[in-house]
Formats: sequence, C-alpha cells, structure tokens
Amino acid sequence: MESSARTPLLNGDILEPRPARAKKSLSFWDGVALTLGIQIGSGIFISPALVARNTGSQSPALVVWTVAGLLAWACAACYIELGTRLPVNGGPQEYLAHCFGDLFGFLASWGCIFGVKPVSAAILALFIADYICEAADIGAYHGAVALAVVALVTAVNCTGNRLSNISTKILLVCKTISVGFVIVMGFAVLLVPSLSPPANDTPSEPPFKTSGSYTDALVAAMWTYSGWEVLSFVGGDLRNPTRNFPRVINASMSIVLCFTLFANVAYFSVLSFDDIARSATVGLTFSERFLGRAGSILYAVAICLSSLGTLNVKTFAAGRLTQAAAERGYLPLLIKTVPKTDDKDDEALSRPEGQPPQPILGFLCRPARVGDGSIPQSAIIFNSLVTTVFVLAGDISSLISFMGMCRV
Repeated sequence: MESSARTPLLNGDILEPRPARAKKSLSFWDGVALTLGIQIGSGIFISPALVARNTGSQSPALVVWTVAGLLAWACAACYIELGTRLPVNGGPQEYLAHCFGDLFGFLASWGCIFGVKPVSAAILALFIADYICEAADIGAYHGAVALAVVALVTAVNCTGNRLSNISTKILLVCKTISVGFVIVMGFAVLLVPSLSPPANDTPSEPPFKTSGSYTDALVAAMWTYSGWEVLSFVGGDLRNPTRNFPRVINASMSIVLCFTLFANVAYFSVLSFDDIARSATVGLTFSERFLGRAGSILYAVAICLSSLGTLNVKTFAAGRLTQAAAERGYLPLLIKTVPKTDDKDDEALSRPEGQPPQPILGFLCRPARVGDGSIPQSAIIFNSLVTTVFVLAGDISSLISFMGMCRV
C-alpha cells in the first residue's frame, strides 16, 4: 500500500482533493436525489416486520423507529463535518487514511467493499426478487430473479453517469409514489375509520410470538435509515461541497425521518400488529386491502422500481469507493479504470525497478483502460461479483444481522 501525505485540518481548513479524473457532475438537487434514492426504498417495506417481531407492540415499535432516526441523523451530522473538510471520493476510507494512516483506511475499505456494500446490495436484490416472485407466483426462480436484478443495475451503471443519474431521478418518483400511497391511505383510515377496508376472511394464525430483542429491532430500523453516508463516497463529484454537503444531508434526513414515521403509523392504522409481524411483503399486504389482488400487483411493480432505484445508487457509490481503493493500492490495479489515452506506464510503476513483469498474474498489475476513465467499470463489475456471492449465500434476515455486525 502506498503512503499518503496527510495535511492537518486545523482552524476550519479544507483539504483540497487529490487530482482525480472525476468531474464535478453533482449539483445540490443531484445530491438530494442520490441520498433520498438510497434512503427511501426497500427498508420501509422490509424492516416494519422485523421491528414488530422484536418489540411486541405498536408503541415500542414507534419508539424504536424514532430513536433509530435520531441516531442516524447524529451520525450524518458527523459526516457533514468530514465531508466539507475532505471533499473527495471514498468516504470513511479516505477520512481514516488521512487522519490515522493507510492501515486504518485499508481496513475500512475492505470492510465496506467485501462486507457492508455487497451485503446491502444483496438484501435489495433478494427483496425485489421476493416481490416479483410473490406477485407473479414464480417462487422457484427466486435466485435467478435476484441475480438478474444485480446484472441489470450493473449494466446501467457501466453505461455512464448520465444514464445512472437519470435513472435515479425517475426511480425516486416511483419511491415517492409508493411510500406516499401508504401514508395517504393510512392517515385517511386513521382520520375516517369508516374508510377502513374489511379484513381478510382467512382463518387467523396463532398469535405471533416476539423474540423481545430491542437491539435487533434497532439494527433493523437503522438499516432503513442508512444511506446518508452515500454522499461521502462521491464527495469528489459534488459541486461546492462546503455549501452543498450540509444542505443535502439535513434536507434528506428530515424528509426520510418524516416519511418513515408516517409510513409506520399508516401501517398500524390499516393492518393488525400480527399481520405486520408475519408479512415478508408488508407493502403487498397493505395494498391488497385497498386495491385487491390485481391492483396490488401493480403496486408491487412500483415497490420493485423504487427498490431498484436504491440498488442503482448503491452500485453508483460502491463503484467510486472501490475505484478509490484501487488508486490507493488497497486492491489490485486491474480494478482501477483509466483512460485509453493515458500514457502512464502503470505496470512499470507497480513493480520494483528492474524486475520483469509477472507472466501469469501480471494482468492484475495493469489497470483497465476504458473510454475516458470517468466511469469505474472494472470496480462496478467487481462489486457485482461480490454481491452475487452474498445473494447466493444468505437470506434477507440473516444478511441484515450480518451487516449490523459489520458496522459495529
């Protein structure tokens, strides 16, 4: 690993980012769309059941959602300080490497690249597959659908930043509609109880037994709020980071906190507590009460599109993080993408003077040369391969618990 020069950040000084190929392509609204695009998504449709199972009743569940939201905002406030002082791509990897040295940056980098980021992406892919298979009644193809989702998002991000940003904004509209439907219908029932749809006539199952683990409930709720850190991974692409970083984070957190609390109140106003705790697809269960089976399938499509937007943003950010790690020497140079016209002999710089190139593994020491180098295609493809491993290895509940341990 190559050493990095560190400049003390004193008296509010801002460290200028290292020369990079990334262009300042993200405005304030792009940053908000990026952050909301990753925060508003599958979490609001997955975690309510997990929180309910581990709290046992409505009031503790709402308390957990509130506490988790405030904790997430406190963490985001710390990243505001770091992001304005060190506006570069890479997030915690760059912050730790700058302050404490490459060892800490290396550990943070590998923890994100081989743990937190691919696990989170795998959860989203499995969640989308759950809804598609439930709506289309094709449960036997669950794994294949999840892998197809990963491949689709990888292809979109490899085509360029413009298509990825457009996709993020379009899918953000789907997210807003999906969550907005839950909030509007739930509060309508809460204010006018006569609007409440009839409950299902199927025989009720035995009362659901909770595990009573508030720690697990808090982890599940925190996962729903996660995503505020995405801006730090693309800080080098943000225009005027000193002004826009705090505006983006605070605006996004206030919107997400309100959306999440309102959505949970709406769930409780329409569905019984046991229905929420048992359901793996609570959004589908909610929509069936108002729209029937056919309408709920259309709503499931909207939920899948909103989650696809979250996965798209995660892929966008993970690619930049992995590219930054390869630039620092934390990963093989093959994962780094450089312009085709770059005349620098990266292979010669990567080995001691006078030593011939390795005939077998020498390709690992040469970066990929694609286009103008602004799209980290090698890093994006590498991330998708790691994500595929977790898609094949786990289920949603176990992966959420695993990611909670990775963050700790």
